[in-house]
Amino acid sequence: MNKRNLDNIDEKWATPINEVIIDGLAVLQIVKHCGKSSPTQVAGSLLGLDYDGKLEITYSYPFHDSQDGIEYQIETMKMLGDVNVDNNCVGWYYSMYMGTVCTNDVINYQYDYQSSEALSNNSVVIMYDPILSKNGNLVMKAFRLNDKYLETLKSKSNQFVKPAEILEEVPLTIRNFGHVSVFLKCLEDSHEEQLARNFDPLSMANEDTYTEKHLELLTGNIDDLVVEQTKFQKYSQKIANTRQEHIAWLIKRLQENIELKEEGQYELSTRIEDSGLKPLFDAPPRQDTLLLLTQLGRYCKQINERVDSSTRKLVLAKNLSKTSA
Repeated sequence: MNKRNLDNIDEKWATPINEVIIDGLAVLQIVKHCGKSSPTQVAGSLLGLDYDGKLEITYSYPFHDSQDGIEYQIETMKMLGDVNVDNNCVGWYYSMYMGTVCTNDVINYQYDYQSSEALSNNSVVIMYDPILSKNGNLVMKAFRLNDKYLETLKSKSNQFVKPAEILEEVPLTIRNFGHVSVFLKCLEDSHEEQLARNFDPLSMANEDTYTEKHLELLTGNIDDLVVEQTKFQKYSQKIANTRQEHIAWLIKRLQENIELKEEGQYELSTRIEDSGLKPLFDAPPRQDTLLLLTQLGRYCKQINERVDSSTRKLVLAKNLSKTSA
């Protein structure tokens, strides 16, 4: 694809995006790389243009595993520029497993992209699931860190953030060139009769497998969440004991100051730092717990969608069997 005229692009560079448009070529490149490497999770770079509230992705290529990975990426982008292809880095892609999106690796890597001074804060991550896509539907989604959570990470704050305000999904549209769209339409029309008689979408051969795997992931997620809650409970117990010691010392010191004041002497410091007691323990990081809660919600949503789809297929299959009988 030819490069666009980038005049006055800086004026639009900070405009928050509301849509991601990805070319069919980039989709095929992502699908091929992730599918060929499955079940190993792989990643790559996204190239395109961020302009006027839209992020257009026109090309992608895999990350290089060697020690010269950075030089490889720079050289790749340089050569793409030489052949008049958009070579602006606008994000990265990653192969997810059974809808697992909210992990520390994904969050931290996406934070590096959105907080980088060399890249736009509209950078996104395209998550493609090669396992679920085998069931007949393309499972590909675009995400970015919520602005509130991004500021929390920048300030290194340990405050609570709503799980829904960590990752936000951006609407994703696949765009094909005109002649490709016409070819797909002709292909659909030429096989319309065969498609009308194709009952493969009603097959439930893999439904039990996917549902069982989702339940396993859900159970593991809950176990991890229990571990994090146990850590917080231990922290609460420790800090409660320490706080009681601080209170007891402060009450004693205030009583001593009352007596010293009556005697006309200088009062002693009431600062906890001067008490010689242990300071309050730092609270454990919240990010792991928040990510587990977010992913737990996603697993529940996926299971509901899977059960709903299976129920619809059963009803349709039952009605078809009655019609044919």
